[in-house]
Amino acid sequence: MKKLAIAIGVAAFAAAPMLAETVTIEFAQDGGETQVWSFNSDTGMATTGDITVPFTYDEASRTICGEMEDGKICATFEEAAEQVVGATSAYTTSDGNSGTATITAMEASAPSGS
Repeated sequence: MKKLAIAIGVAAFAAAPMLAETVTIEFAQDGGETQVWSFNSDTGMATTGDITVPFTYDEASRTICGEMEDGKICATFEEAAEQVVGATSAYTTSDGNSGTATITAMEASAPSGS
């Protein structure tokens, strides 16, 4: 179940360009499970609770992949969403799950020299 949850979390971040340093996203799987993930574009890491995994994103295919201990899992978005709090995007994972991701918070990096 953790592998699926991580894939969902990692996937939704791909729905928009990486403008903010940290974006927090709530993932509502069609089956009813909800997870909250934070994605850091500076480090390339996604975190939920005590789980932290690296992620990659292919903008052309709108596909994001998470590197898990037991392999890679990917998610593809139907469309790119605007990166603003409240934006949503539908997704489908490489293992056949789907749902809706919603950006719930954004935190920008401090400008250099601050």
